[in-house]
Amino acid sequence: MSVELLTPFRKKMLVVSILSASFLFLLNQFLLITAFPQIMEDFSINATQVQWLTTSFLLTTTTLIPTMGYFMGRFQARTLTFVAISFFILGTLLAIFAQTFTLLIVARVIQAVGAGMMLPLVQTVLLLVYPIEKRGYAMGLMTMVVNVAPAIGPSIAGYIVDLSSWRFLFWLVLPLAIALFVLNSIFMQNITEKGQARLSIPSLFFSAIGFAGTILAISNFSVYGLASMYVIIPAVIGTLALTTFIWIQLISDQPMLNLRLFRLKWFVHGTLLSFVISILLLSTETLLPLFIQDVQGRTAFISGMTLLPGTLLLSVTSFLAGKWFDQYGGKVLGIIGYSVMAVTFMWFTIMGADTTVIAMIVCFSLFMGAVGIVMTPATAIAMNALQQEDLPHGTAIVNTVKQFGAALGVTILTTVVSIQAAQPEYSYIEGTLRGLSIAFATMGVFSFIALLLVLYTKNRSRSKNTLL
Repeated sequence: MSVELLTPFRKKMLVVSILSASFLFLLNQFLLITAFPQIMEDFSINATQVQWLTTSFLLTTTTLIPTMGYFMGRFQARTLTFVAISFFILGTLLAIFAQTFTLLIVARVIQAVGAGMMLPLVQTVLLLVYPIEKRGYAMGLMTMVVNVAPAIGPSIAGYIVDLSSWRFLFWLVLPLAIALFVLNSIFMQNITEKGQARLSIPSLFFSAIGFAGTILAISNFSVYGLASMYVIIPAVIGTLALTTFIWIQLISDQPMLNLRLFRLKWFVHGTLLSFVISILLLSTETLLPLFIQDVQGRTAFISGMTLLPGTLLLSVTSFLAGKWFDQYGGKVLGIIGYSVMAVTFMWFTIMGADTTVIAMIVCFSLFMGAVGIVMTPATAIAMNALQQEDLPHGTAIVNTVKQFGAALGVTILTTVVSIQAAQPEYSYIEGTLRGLSIAFATMGVFSFIALLLVLYTKNRSRSKNTLL
């Protein structure tokens, strides 16, 4: 059904339905962050191992998202939505009854199949519903809604974990997922266009092996060291597989992922910034609870409440940034946002066991507000560089880059923390604090690089298709 044929009410409820799906999927992802210390204790695992609950989720979505250009061309949006939610419900049920850490990871992977299908679908639907002159608003709306999840997720999870068990978090999600299935069955419409899409099995294979090998090599580094075959072999395999995947896409008449879009200068610009933002956002939201609970010895509830004001501010600034981008362009927003982030990371590197909760709330809020200012313009710049028919592939590429960046950043930085925490010359708390300082300093360098990228580019809002 064409978007123009929908009544204003049906169009509004379609947006509500699809955004609700994004909200719940991301709420589920962030619910577990403050529960990591309890999960580590229950299954007798370390920080690097427990991080695979996040890494496996991100790797699965990273592997699946590139295929969505094919699936959105082959199947209708309504069908894809139902399949995605069904996978999510199945994974949630398995997580509730998982008796081993391995089974819990399997449950997260099944949930991630649904998330990997839903993320690019949501973005494509919104870009079809709203005209190009309102794409900044559309991306701001999406960013605002989905960022409510990390705002309330850690605080809810912290309270539940302190009173009960991390398993109850999945009991909380299950009825919401069922309600979401019903809501989308009523209001979801088939507004995407089917085409002559073709799924490349070799492309799917090499992308999965490439992303998994890269992340596995980085994760094993903290356990076995750089010279170990457990690091070298997956690193080589991952690099060769990703290279092969890229080559197949470039020579194919009908690529699974149209990487030729990287010829568009402003698509590259927005995608690169989105990659950096994903590293900084998820890594900070993962490492700060580790500092609060393991270094300072505070409760999971305090950890979640410390994150709450900042993540709420992220939702507000990301929505406002969409409007500001449509009016003023992205350069001034980028300069303000990345400058603030660089300063906050300087402060994060000098945190200590005696740092007050109020100080952490203020600094984290400044960081999250800055992320909101730059996140929406980065996505809008990339999407505005595309023709309408390229949107499915464009959204798949950007979301793949975001998920891979988040998985890569979290894996590398938690590995740094784990290596320092295991040093014999330091206690666990001293080593963890040292590792966190190094991780935050590294993220400060990334934010400064992003600032330079923004400073030396032109201001862009409704960008034209510009080739590199």
